[in-house]
Amino acid sequence: MRKSLLALVLALVMPGGAGALSNRRTAVVEAVERVLPGVVNIGTEQLVTVRHTDPFRRFRGDLFDQFYQEFFGAPMTTQVRHSLGSGAIIDPTGYILTNFHVVERASRIRVTLADESTYDAVFLAGDEVNDLALLKIEPARPLTPVEFAREDDLMLGETVIALGNPFGLAQTVTVGVLSAKNREARYQGEVLYRDILQTDAAVNPGSSGGPLLNADGEMIGVNVAIYREAQNIGFAVPVRRVRDLLARWLAPRLQGKRWLGFEAAMQGGVLRVLHPETTPEMPADTRLQAGDGIRSVGGAPVRDLYDFHKALLPCGVGQTVEVGIERGGETATVDVVVAALPKPAGEKLAHRLLGLDLVEKPMGPERGHSPFGKGVAISEIVQGGAGEKAGLRPGLFVVRINEVQVNSLEDAGLALESVQPSEIVLLTVVYLEESGTYLIAQSSQVRMNAE
Repeated sequence: MRKSLLALVLALVMPGGAGALSNRRTAVVEAVERVLPGVVNIGTEQLVTVRHTDPFRRFRGDLFDQFYQEFFGAPMTTQVRHSLGSGAIIDPTGYILTNFHVVERASRIRVTLADESTYDAVFLAGDEVNDLALLKIEPARPLTPVEFAREDDLMLGETVIALGNPFGLAQTVTVGVLSAKNREARYQGEVLYRDILQTDAAVNPGSSGGPLLNADGEMIGVNVAIYREAQNIGFAVPVRRVRDLLARWLAPRLQGKRWLGFEAAMQGGVLRVLHPETTPEMPADTRLQAGDGIRSVGGAPVRDLYDFHKALLPCGVGQTVEVGIERGGETATVDVVVAALPKPAGEKLAHRLLGLDLVEKPMGPERGHSPFGKGVAISEIVQGGAGEKAGLRPGLFVVRINEVQVNSLEDAGLALESVQPSEIVLLTVVYLEESGTYLIAQSSQVRMNAE
């Protein structure tokens, strides 16, 4: 009897025994093990100018403070502000999704992977209203991306997992349920969206930008905020909205300035060819036609614009890509050569649509080294144009047009070539003022109608 009891106890506690230990490997555990390598820590630096107005803080001496009082109204120092956030790898080549507020106005962005290797990141695109941004690093090896869930595959009460780095505590896991699927998101008093996800999984400062997963380890949303007036209420941008933004940001014309000879768009729930470029010497059976349904790229199925653009990320200029199409109920494959995108006329588009004459010039003192590099400045305002109506003036630098970062006239052209007259255009502009040995920078956003 005693030997039988001992054998039963050993069976329960030894590895491989049939007992409670085997039940610990739940779906949540397996999902976390699979996805954690795709979650990153994001650290930023931001230069902040601080004006000291407290008379008890005049620690640098009366003469020093008097000098700054005369020129600036208050003593000033420059400090480096650090912030932390989280992100999710969406492609093995180093594309990373995070929150816009995590990297907004950062002078430096550092990404730390799960193996503790660290890389400098480049800001590619961002959307302030949706609070999402796209970064790029150049990793030494292919990375493990986080997979997206189906947009319609959400169940109230299902188990969800929030991954991130709250308060700088790397690789943190919290678990809860999906509390609601259609919460309203307001911006400046207006209801913008009615599809924000709510969860009771703990989301704390530093978890922003991390993925919200289902029990299968698929991303259903991106953690964006917490409700500070209550405990265990967090919010996430749904994956449908994430895919819509990434579909635009990952377009070949923006990532690598590449061109396939046609555009693509969703029409009636089907991804179709738009405006194909053809030449007379092309055989009829190898030509793409407007309205062709796009089914695959390189043999991999695609169902929407996000899948299509993501499949094209590794394709370089001069490479031949096999595109699977459907036409008249029949399927076929067409070989398409990736070409360098013709440089759009940024000057002409800005003049016609925005009423602005733009020039490339150093962002800062033209003598010596510019601390901000080269940018695009407004040189003239077209009388009666959109720029004049919006109150813009010469001397301002345009650093972003809609979601596109603008460092050159070519970037401005890429951002404006799809803009139609009467559309709203969001410009981010910077005003630089030189005062002695100091350079003061102020930024603002301007909403304007394209002419």
